[in-house]
Amino acid sequence: MQEAELAFAAEIDGRPGVVVNFGVYAGREATIAEVERLGTELLERVSSVEVVCERRESFGPDRRAELYQVRVELPGHDPAEASALVPAVEAWAQDCISERRLITP
Repeated sequence: MQEAELAFAAEIDGRPGVVVNFGVYAGREATIAEVERLGTELLERVSSVEVVCERRESFGPDRRAELYQVRVELPGHDPAEASALVPAVEAWAQDCISERRLITP
C-alpha cells in the first residue's frame, strides 16, 4: 500500500492548487489560527489565495472513514505557481502537525 503524500500540486475545479492530506498525518482538522497563518504566509508569495478546509465522512457496509483535507486554491494562476508553493505549504503542515498531533507516528 502506497503512503499518501502530505502535500501535492493538483487541479482543483479547473484551477491549480495544492492539496494537503492534513488528517492522515495529524489525525485532526486544521484550526482556524493555523489556516490564517497559512494564508498570511502564502500572501508573501502570491497576490491572492483561497484556503478551503474540508471534512468528509464516507460510509459503507463494512467501513466508515473521515477525511480532513486542506486545499489551497489559486484563482487565475498557472500550475507552475502551484507547484512552487508545495514546499511552503508542506512546511506549514509539518509545523502544525509537530505542534499538536492526535495520532502517534
